[in-house]
Amino acid sequence: MTLSGAPQILAQTVLDTLREPLLVLDVALRVKMANRSFYRTFRFKPEETENKLIYELGDGQWNIPKLRVLLEEICFGDKQVEDFEVERDFAGIGRRFLVLNARRIQPETGQPMILIALEDISERKKIERELERSNRDLEQFAYVASHDLQEPLRAVTSFTQLLAKRYKGKLDSDADEFVAYIVDGAARMYRLINDLLEYARVGSHEAEFGATDCEAVLADALSNLGSAIEENGATVTHDPLPTVMADRDRLSRLFQNLLSNAIKFHSVDPPVVHISARRNENEWLFSVRDNGIGIDPEHFERVFLIFKRLHGMGEYSGTGIGLAICRKIVEHHGGEIWIESQAGKGSTFYFTMRV
Repeated sequence: MTLSGAPQILAQTVLDTLREPLLVLDVALRVKMANRSFYRTFRFKPEETENKLIYELGDGQWNIPKLRVLLEEICFGDKQVEDFEVERDFAGIGRRFLVLNARRIQPETGQPMILIALEDISERKKIERELERSNRDLEQFAYVASHDLQEPLRAVTSFTQLLAKRYKGKLDSDADEFVAYIVDGAARMYRLINDLLEYARVGSHEAEFGATDCEAVLADALSNLGSAIEENGATVTHDPLPTVMADRDRLSRLFQNLLSNAIKFHSVDPPVVHISARRNENEWLFSVRDNGIGIDPEHFERVFLIFKRLHGMGEYSGTGIGLAICRKIVEHHGGEIWIESQAGKGSTFYFTMRV
């Protein structure tokens, strides 16, 4: 038994007040009700939908195999469909991107029914694609520009070093000082260009995802940082780490950058760093905790911006791009990264990775 009479009129009135396109199906997947937004969006008339199978609407445009399976699972089980994305070229309205949510409902009287809510995300998709294309263009520009800048900079560096070696002490003290400034400036520019190239490379090719053992990745990072760990008397410990779906090279760079930061920004005490991971539903939450100088909360966002430094060049080495690379790597893996810290009390960097 389905809704009829006054209850149906009341239900229809309620549905018509809602902005999202809505459909109500019976358990045979036939259309029993739809709201004005549905008719307006898809340019149907009520007589074209009533008692029709959802798969028959619009000359079969809703005949989507995966949707059919999901709706049947709703009919015969307790499953709900959330954020099922549909892309279709609908007659009369062109190509659209929809997010579909469906659930089984039980009226006070009558048989169970299925409520389907639709959200048109076509404009959002268009903006996302334009932004993605723009980001690729910017990354490619950064890569090409940085690569092309290296050759003239090598020439400047080489000839300035040759000048310093051949004429040091033969000119006045000011000349020696000026040459030293040029050599130092060229060296810093070379480091900046190399870091910019690395930043551009993170997004310049598709990540090669695969089952990645984080214990092995951490071992690689520790090996690369062996000299820094020894020179600073650092202690690095970790809990058991999982295997995740990731790009191994990028994940290694992520661990290496976070560890390098923890070692570099240490307090008067030798650096102590601990890495852990905890499973949260469909993701792993990693943390990298140190006993360093810490960061004031007002700078939490700034530290992840490219070339943004909290300290002068004379205090700590580096170009201020390491954490920007970390954020980019994590976001390419569909995760998030953030920091908890207080000045003088160490820092903990958190990031998530999908299971």
